[in-house]
Amino acid sequence: MRSFFAALLTVIALLASACSSVPDSGPVRRVDLDAPDAQEELIPYNPGAPRAGASPGEIVDGFLDAMKATPMSTAYARRYLTKDAAMNWAPAGRTLVYGELGSHVGSSPRVSVELEDAGWLDERGVWRGGLAASQAILDFELTRTEGEWRISSAPNALVVEEDWFLTHFARSNLYYVEPTGRTLVPEPIFAPKGTSYATTLVSSLLSGPGEEELGVIRSALPAAADEPRSVDVRDGVAEVDLAGDLGDHSSEDLQLMGAQLAWTLRQDASVERIRLTIDGEPVVLPGYGETFNVDSGGGYDPNGTSARVDLYALRDGALVTSAGENGDPWVPVLGGWADSHGVTDVVVDASGSSAAAITSDRTGVLVGELASDGEVTEAPVRGTRLLRPSWDLAGRLWLVDKDSTGARVMYVDGDRRVRVAIPGVTGENVTRFLVSRDGTRFVAVIDGESSDRIVVSRLQASAKGQITSGTSALLLPHPDSATMRVTDVAWTSPTTIVAVQQIGSTALFQSVSLDGAPSGERYTLSDRVTGVVGSPVASARLYAISGTTLLDPLDRFDLGMPSNISDVTYQG
Repeated sequence: MRSFFAALLTVIALLASACSSVPDSGPVRRVDLDAPDAQEELIPYNPGAPRAGASPGEIVDGFLDAMKATPMSTAYARRYLTKDAAMNWAPAGRTLVYGELGSHVGSSPRVSVELEDAGWLDERGVWRGGLAASQAILDFELTRTEGEWRISSAPNALVVEEDWFLTHFARSNLYYVEPTGRTLVPEPIFAPKGTSYATTLVSSLLSGPGEEELGVIRSALPAAADEPRSVDVRDGVAEVDLAGDLGDHSSEDLQLMGAQLAWTLRQDASVERIRLTIDGEPVVLPGYGETFNVDSGGGYDPNGTSARVDLYALRDGALVTSAGENGDPWVPVLGGWADSHGVTDVVVDASGSSAAAITSDRTGVLVGELASDGEVTEAPVRGTRLLRPSWDLAGRLWLVDKDSTGARVMYVDGDRRVRVAIPGVTGENVTRFLVSRDGTRFVAVIDGESSDRIVVSRLQASAKGQITSGTSALLLPHPDSATMRVTDVAWTSPTTIVAVQQIGSTALFQSVSLDGAPSGERYTLSDRVTGVVGSPVASARLYAISGTTLLDPLDRFDLGMPSNISDVTYQG
């Protein structure tokens, strides 16, 4: 889209492409996607009534402008409709966001308007992608009522321009559960800011996962409660009243229910505690009580309960760790690899208890327990060209092997090796991949003839945690998609990654949101970068690897390394 979401979570909009000169300076700031300023005061706007004698085109323009009422209300827009149309118009089903309005097409009493650079959100606020050219043309039927033109038929959608949307909607997450119930999974949405923010979050959460997420995530909340009776926030307490009853839920599901509400509602800065009722009757959730803090449910953290931000690396074949501050020594934690094996691409699991590495010939995998005496064992894998692996919180070690037929995706769980077919990834020329800690997202960089592609698949699992398959990979948008060559990718949150390209002597970083919504976070370094080190943990720095130096492209912080240090990584 033209600039759709180029200002989203606005940092710096360096509108550079891979074939143009790239600026190497400018202000940047990191944006916390999990804490939107949803309660900020917005300037009120009360759109005017239809002007007497207005033409059909002017009525349509007025109707579209009236949707920008602040606080949000459709009452102003309905004044441009006939009485029947006003009663039947249902804009809540989807939101269309456009960069610019095209000129009117057609003649009275029919007016068509083309939306340029348009995308759409569904009723839950989930980004559904760009609109096809045919879908971006809105048709309006008009008729005369008491001598004035009014709209008798209008698209059932809220239609708003991007600048208004970016000001009035907050990037947020709904929290569901992966199939085993061990970990929460964030699902990005956009929610209107203001006093109804908490209500919108709970309503969207209760609507449950979409069909495309079946087998990927589930909800512990009552299926019958598809709408909250009410969500009132008073003195920091969110009173959530649901319809129906809890039914026959286990203690574990009741705890998950509290965790889902706590993690979702903590995004509203006005909410400190939650009180849940069913048809007005208080519900006491095991381990939570009648009211519970929004910081509850830490045991279901999507990043893991022992998430740390220490760095790990290889030094002469041994695994070492550092707190990441200047002057701190790199402390050995596993030395067995140095004795008889050459290894590369080391990864440490999210608990910091195990590590794995690819053998230097890229055909085998070695695994060691950090808490042990340094014993290293071979994983049950024999590959052709194994890529850098990835761990998830369930202890699965994810691997991609490439041969003449393309990529094969698999994971190792104990002494088992399990193949996973992912349409759009399996058989492709994959150069990099990532797996989310919650085990539900698989991201891959695919080498194409003229440019690289970044795709994401959702991993489907049984209730026992056996990954059965992946959904068809979704292409993620990137401003430089026609010419992009990805040097490396890394996590920056549980639902976003950063992709780095090297363009001449400048490294270009681009934030990529895994729901497919374009992100405008973009920054550069005037250095040659060979890799990027990132973590989904919010407090972790993002580092670029340049020679024997780690560079923070956001804070311009440099961390020097000894010359024999390589393969720097975070846990997870």
